[in-house]
Amino acid sequence: MKLNMPKKYIILYSVMSALGVLAFILFGHYLSLLLSDIVIEGEAPAARGLVWVAVFFFLYALLSFIYRIVGAGVANERIENLTHRVIAKIDDHTRKHSESMLNAIFVHLEKYRPFEKVFIPTVIQTTVKITVIIAAMFFIHRNAAFIMIFTAPFVPLYYILVGLRTKDESEAQATQFDELGTLFLNLIRGKNTVQYTGSERTVIARLKHYNEQYVKDTMHILKYAFQSTLMLEFITILGIGLIALEVGLQIIIFENITFYAAFFTLLLAPEFYNALKVLGIEFHNGKLSQGNLERIEEWLESESNGTDYRNFNASQAVSLENVSIGYDDDMLLENVDLSLPDTGFTAITGPSGIGKSTFVRMLLGLHRPKNGTVALSDGDIGYISDEVYFSDTTIYEYVSDGEYAEADVVAILEKLGLMDSLGNLDKGIHAPIVNHNIPLSGGEIVRLKMARVLIRRPKIILMDEPTEFLDATTEEMIMAYLAELKQDSAIIAVVHRRKLLKIADHHYTFSNGQIVLQKGGA
Repeated sequence: MKLNMPKKYIILYSVMSALGVLAFILFGHYLSLLLSDIVIEGEAPAARGLVWVAVFFFLYALLSFIYRIVGAGVANERIENLTHRVIAKIDDHTRKHSESMLNAIFVHLEKYRPFEKVFIPTVIQTTVKITVIIAAMFFIHRNAAFIMIFTAPFVPLYYILVGLRTKDESEAQATQFDELGTLFLNLIRGKNTVQYTGSERTVIARLKHYNEQYVKDTMHILKYAFQSTLMLEFITILGIGLIALEVGLQIIIFENITFYAAFFTLLLAPEFYNALKVLGIEFHNGKLSQGNLERIEEWLESESNGTDYRNFNASQAVSLENVSIGYDDDMLLENVDLSLPDTGFTAITGPSGIGKSTFVRMLLGLHRPKNGTVALSDGDIGYISDEVYFSDTTIYEYVSDGEYAEADVVAILEKLGLMDSLGNLDKGIHAPIVNHNIPLSGGEIVRLKMARVLIRRPKIILMDEPTEFLDATTEEMIMAYLAELKQDSAIIAVVHRRKLLKIADHHYTFSNGQIVLQKGGA
């Protein structure tokens, strides 16, 4: 199995493992000498021998503890790096894959962690340990060394065969988990639709089907685990039994082995086979973890549309040539040519679902067109949408985004008529926003979102229904501010309320896959 581990860590693990097993062998050496003196020679244990036994036992335990600490630290560092790679993959283009992304971060990464934290250190430690023990056995009792060499391959051979099947089962389980999670999240999003359409039975049936399949895959994996453990115990007991039998024959019948060699052999044999047993168990777990790693890598290697398809060399705010947009075979716009000026207010209207919001997302660089050229005059673009998420921060920090002084924030909030409401809060503009909860009305939240963008006075401003949820008085105030702002910026807004058309310099309507210019500003 490929470890995918840098050489520096492999060398570090190998050196620490070699020191640990050497400490155990020296512990066994001095313990065997001590017992030989007591049992064979009938002498009292020497103080020096007791000290060496204690020293090397303590050293072995200490090195084992340090090895686990180092292994956990390296694993956490590598998992953190892998997490950064997953997070770096996330952008607005991945929104439709959000369930896979969440599973990659919160489920598959954690299920892969034992591979880095336990499996890799165990494989290296076991490989070093059995190699050193067999080498030592050739000097202690050669026959036992040959028995170890003969029986040892049965454990990895068996687990290679079982592990390959386990990996397939693990991949199937990971896939089922992703599908179950995706279905559940989609059902939560569409719970009202389920209720209104009376499709509860269908939904329950689908959830039941996915759940049963997931349980079935899990039980298959558990079956292999139980079978593997049973076979592993049998091979381990058989190996230790063969060595014990050979040592017994040498002591009783042939009488050509010393007590020191016999005891030392029987001390190292269980350590040898236990190492193989642990390796077998971790091989099984490693294959389970690899199935989750492949799901992560599938996410990381998935096609990304993150490269910007827009040009920023247009002489006007927006310049489209032969642009078509849509989803799969559903075309919203086909072969559209459009130019929008550097300043002024451009209103876009049309029925719901005709592609207005998708058009705005295309200008933002979030929806790649099927064909054509999208050119903008500047990359300084502000976007006002009802999909903005408020992270845990304060109102001031949200609006300033770390770039503007408190006076600038107050000035834009005054222009948008928010300071009276914010002045009634205990902490004013420094009131906290916790769990997406803002102590403002719907219309005030709309203006707060506008403030975050408008404080920058970007060259191009994109809006999706900017005056939604506003009362008539507030809407008039916002319209007056936008009328002032359009003198220096290009404002492109999807509008539903006809009142906004009063300040529009250009009015376009989406119709039959085209963008049609309406006569007059309104």
